[in-house]
Amino acid sequence: MTAATRSRLLLGLKVFGTLVLVAFLLTKLPLREVEAALHSPRWGWLMLSFAIYAVSAVLGAWQWALILRGVGINATWAEISRLYHIGLFFNNFLPANIGGDAWKILDLGARDGRRAGVLAATLLDRLIGLAALTLLACAAMGVAGAMAIPLPPVSLALLPVGVLLFAAMAVLLSRRLGALLVQMAVRVGLGRFAGPLTQFAGDLHRLRPRVAWLNGVFGLSLGIQLLRLLTHLAAARGLGLELDLAASLQLLVLIPLLALSLTLPISINGIGLRESVSASLLTWAGLAAPQAVAMELAAYLVQVAYSLVGGVMLWRHRRPAAAGPGTPPAPVSGTDREP
Repeated sequence: MTAATRSRLLLGLKVFGTLVLVAFLLTKLPLREVEAALHSPRWGWLMLSFAIYAVSAVLGAWQWALILRGVGINATWAEISRLYHIGLFFNNFLPANIGGDAWKILDLGARDGRRAGVLAATLLDRLIGLAALTLLACAAMGVAGAMAIPLPPVSLALLPVGVLLFAAMAVLLSRRLGALLVQMAVRVGLGRFAGPLTQFAGDLHRLRPRVAWLNGVFGLSLGIQLLRLLTHLAAARGLGLELDLAASLQLLVLIPLLALSLTLPISINGIGLRESVSASLLTWAGLAAPQAVAMELAAYLVQVAYSLVGGVMLWRHRRPAAAGPGTPPAPVSGTDREP
């Protein structure tokens, strides 16, 4: 099976999964009930939700920039911010969440000739973000437990997930395990990947002694993830949902669980999966299922609206230059091929 055939097959399976999830949701939750929950938006709160997410996105670009520079890739802030926002755009408008990351790796990696380094930085950036989100959820779960606020048993899954994420980061930063990975590639007949793997591991290993720096990046990530959680709470208020302290704490645990479920590659951009999980999980916070779905739909639309900034950046960079009507579009950082 060729790579193209495999890609089409996976996309077809995702389309099928999306249709099944949407059909299942519609049998359990009529659309008119969700529409009723969206009927009277509070635009001030929704604009606040948008602003909070915008700040988190700019800080997210900064986090990626710090990690890139940590592995020795010295792109300008303007370039990194542009690619980060284009990545957000692709994550929401391509039929795979990996699309934005692939674009960033191919584009910046092609310009600097260090795709392994960009891949290493992007993978570490993703892991740090997920680990920070999981740690915040575990902290909220601890506070909720101390206050005897009920949570679903599945919340306990956050503990092993957190352990796995921190273990994955430790493995990536381990010099010994990196060398072992290269040796294993050679032994199983994948010697052609030994060079890129060595470079990939070497780029990450240079971060290992910088403990204070890594802690600082992780602290920044905690702030970013907290802002993204607040995006959802502000969206809830934007729909007129009143959340007390108990409900807010519950959502600070449940929304990360929802986010982790969306990493499963079983639907297109989480469509259907997001709504199905919301309808069953977020009701623990005292929300009716239509309210839970409407809240997450509003938060998602806030993120989609902001990601259009990346679409504008992509369009402006690829416009024909003013030199003449026959001037071809300018390539993006040395390549005009989309991933």
